[in-house]
Amino acid sequence: MELLIVDDQVSVVEGLLKGISWDKLGIEKVYTALNALDAKNILQNKRIDIMLCDIEMPVESGLQLFEWMNKKGYTTNCIFLTSHAEFEYAKEAVKLGAFDYILQPAPYEEIYQTVQKAVKVIHTEIYKDKLYNKGKVFSKQEKSIVGNAIRNWLSSSGSNKDIHTLSELAVLPCLSEPGYLMLIHIVKWSTLSEKWDNTLLETSLENIVSEIFAPNNQLTGLAFMEENTFAMLLQGRDKEEISREGLIRQLQYLNSFCEQYFKCSIACYFEGPFILDNSLDIWPSLIAHKDNNVLLKSGVFPIGVIEQKSYHMFRIPQIKHWHELMKEGFAYTVEEQALGLLDEMCENGTINRITLRYFYQDFMQMLYNSMDGNQRMLNDMFSTAEGLELYKNGMNSAPQMKQLISFVTKHFRVVDSQEDPKALVRRVIEYIDRNLEDDIRRDELASHIHLNPDYLSRIFKKETGLNIKEYITEQKMRAARGFLRTTGLPVSYIAAKMGYCNFSHFSFTYKKVMGRTPQEERLGTMVRED
Repeated sequence: MELLIVDDQVSVVEGLLKGISWDKLGIEKVYTALNALDAKNILQNKRIDIMLCDIEMPVESGLQLFEWMNKKGYTTNCIFLTSHAEFEYAKEAVKLGAFDYILQPAPYEEIYQTVQKAVKVIHTEIYKDKLYNKGKVFSKQEKSIVGNAIRNWLSSSGSNKDIHTLSELAVLPCLSEPGYLMLIHIVKWSTLSEKWDNTLLETSLENIVSEIFAPNNQLTGLAFMEENTFAMLLQGRDKEEISREGLIRQLQYLNSFCEQYFKCSIACYFEGPFILDNSLDIWPSLIAHKDNNVLLKSGVFPIGVIEQKSYHMFRIPQIKHWHELMKEGFAYTVEEQALGLLDEMCENGTINRITLRYFYQDFMQMLYNSMDGNQRMLNDMFSTAEGLELYKNGMNSAPQMKQLISFVTKHFRVVDSQEDPKALVRRVIEYIDRNLEDDIRRDELASHIHLNPDYLSRIFKKETGLNIKEYITEQKMRAARGFLRTTGLPVSYIAAKMGYCNFSHFSFTYKKVMGRTPQEERLGTMVRED
């Protein structure tokens, strides 16, 4: 903190400098000025917190100096010193907003105490400013702070202090009073392109939740928990009771709003009313209900305490038959039967997260056995982003399991486990050589040797150094060179014979592979013959 002494009498200035223990007041720096002009120069270059100023000074009085300071917007606390007990002086000083007015001569102790009061006021103002700024920061980040507090609390990954503090401040529902705990799960997006960014979705959902519940004098707290899953606390303000029937109607409206504007369907699971401090005991049951919704039904689901059911170990009765069908190349028959079995389980209500997990395990084990336990082939099948996603999430819902079954059917190929990669590549090359004039596709080659297309690409590249497309193109150009050198067939005819309908494309490819154009190739042959 810094202080300025302004007085035209040198003796007064020196007396104040030496007569008061400024360091005890927390004053780190004391400046002096013998007139208003010098004082203005200091004020413009230093941040002065307190000014001790004489009123009667030549040229410009202390009152005039303080008036100039007010116009400039300085917030310095001014304490006037004067040897004249003029009422008008005191009245003008108060009008200008002076901190205090001391009649000289005054003992140093009186001046010390007055400055001490000013220091305390300044500290109080600084504290208020900090609180105000913290309040502004909290307002801007309130939703994020609330979300983090709820998430850490329910996931038991942090201290419970924040959730209880926000509850005591009435930012969140009171944990010692009854309320509701909800799990909101996005079960389906209309299309993948409609899927929202998590942060944007959380902000948008917070806004609509506020619009639905706040007008009914209800306090909410929303938190993003994991992909497509949110937690929400709800409580009536002023201990106003919320009926379950009323809450169901509000959540149904939230569901319809999400379908219309967010292009997604949601499932809302809730429990209550109960003392919200017990939410940690309730939350796992909400998660269990969400996980058990393997059909991904949307709607509002009020729940009680989840019942502990003993599930029998489900096994696919047709699994051995499916294995035989897969080995014989009838993968699409397996797909039809597997999808039919899932639909039957959905219709008769025997499917849940436990039975679906057994179904997934049986199906994947059958697939592995159908590949003769070839782990590399299994890895190749699920090497793409789409395949890996289905491999990880197939057991999470019936729709995802169906997608996994269809994916496997599409990519499964019967493999002769006795044939090594070199022999397989030789068979592919022989096929290419026999059908060079056709438009040969990778899937056609894979089907010819009953191999997974991605796996074929890998072993072909490893054995030849070229990918399949590069190899086919090179062989076509070599065959074309033979025709150009040994026949008089038109170049356009040779291009068509190699499967190129576009002459320009053929010429471009030929030059890229062989180093010169077809015309240059033929001209070179003619020159050699001459």
